[in-house]
Amino acid sequence: MKCIAVDIGATSGRVMTVTYENGIFSYREDKRFVNRIYDDGGTLRWDFPLLLDNIVSGIHEALRKDPAIRTVGIDTWAVDYGMIDSEGKLLEDPVCYRDAHSFESRKRLLEKIPFAEIYKIAGIQDLHFNTIYQLYGRKEEPNFARAKKLLLIPDLIAYCLGGEMWTEYTNLSTTSLFDPVHDEISPVLCDAIGVDRNLFPPIIHPGESYGTLSRKIFPELEHDVRILAVPTHDTASAVLGTDGFGEFAYLSSGTWSLIGTELDHPIIDERSLKANFTNELGYGKTVRFLKNTMGMFIANEIRKNFLDLEDPIEVEDIVPLVSKEKEIDVYIDPDDPSLETPGDMIHKVNAYLARTGQEKLESKGAFLKVIYQSMALNYRCALDRLTTLRGKNFESLLIVGGGNQAVVLDQFAANATGLPVETGPIEATVLGNALCQMIALGEIPDKEEGRKHIRDSISVKTYLPKERALWERKYETFRRITGK
Repeated sequence: MKCIAVDIGATSGRVMTVTYENGIFSYREDKRFVNRIYDDGGTLRWDFPLLLDNIVSGIHEALRKDPAIRTVGIDTWAVDYGMIDSEGKLLEDPVCYRDAHSFESRKRLLEKIPFAEIYKIAGIQDLHFNTIYQLYGRKEEPNFARAKKLLLIPDLIAYCLGGEMWTEYTNLSTTSLFDPVHDEISPVLCDAIGVDRNLFPPIIHPGESYGTLSRKIFPELEHDVRILAVPTHDTASAVLGTDGFGEFAYLSSGTWSLIGTELDHPIIDERSLKANFTNELGYGKTVRFLKNTMGMFIANEIRKNFLDLEDPIEVEDIVPLVSKEKEIDVYIDPDDPSLETPGDMIHKVNAYLARTGQEKLESKGAFLKVIYQSMALNYRCALDRLTTLRGKNFESLLIVGGGNQAVVLDQFAANATGLPVETGPIEATVLGNALCQMIALGEIPDKEEGRKHIRDSISVKTYLPKERALWERKYETFRRITGK
């Protein structure tokens, strides 16, 4: 059985054909493309027409190779949305979560309602780009008044491909407007920001159908191809596609790093509030209890900077560059707001080091070593808090997603956490997306069986902790400098 998985991240997107046969998953990349952001008079926006054109082109290619395919699933990043007018048209390109305006709107909303009150209802980590802050900051804009519906990005893509307007459950939970205890969009929080909750279409759950691909867009179709709701937040699909060793924590590693565990019920209390942990919903109404931290973005931006300086860092250069670098007792806070936006990352990192009384970096290896060791120690901070909140120790850390190809970071994560680190599927999100479709199609009975088949389909690499005394000292210094 084959299906199409559309997986869109913050920097790139792919259309993949996934095959499940004889208990084994395999996949083929039909199209890969850049996900473009542009500056629209001081506002960062997604180039949605380009994104949609690339998705359509990729699906055409998948169907050309396998015309018998009958389902497609879509996952993307979270929190951003498009506004639909009374004629069913997109009013403007969606604003990107990296747009700086949300810092001010967050500040203004928290002057009106304390974050503790928001968290008590939604249980979502306080991040300036959460949908609740975006909406509060833009509700007075002219186009917002014309909006009849708000569609989160994967729901918007499904709608533009021919589906009906729905709001997928797992992604809705990331907005800070959903109440997981009462299982509804919160009237209290919507009233607080002055937004009608009926702007969101009805809820759809993973495994249900948005409708079918449009024959106008895909005239080659000889049968209906259903657009199935999968866990449309990419992390939710990635977690569905994971299966680790023993009592494991997962780390979904990409532009962002999301470290957490799967629970049956949310943890919303004073301790989780203070630790700023999030309760996002997953497949089968499970809870992804996790911490959202910065991922590969800073290292990728550094590589772009050196490329602009005509001194590129190739992937194969990273391990030798870091290995030959002397031991550096220098650290950054990967979650510092100054390191969150693109452009001139060499200057931003050195400005952070100057601000915290640390030595300036110059070499490529030094930048990469400092970034990777800081990321690994940041994982340790999150994992320590997660262990305390959960009340149970972990036996291993499973790293999934494209970021697990950074072997230096994988080893540093083992050193920092003191746990064996396993690398799960690079394409965990694509495989989780496809697993949901296969369950809906009746090919696999449940997620437990599907996860076993995914694990059987990949090679797993294990990194054991090294230099424990050194990394304990590093951890103490990191916490002192960052205040974590």
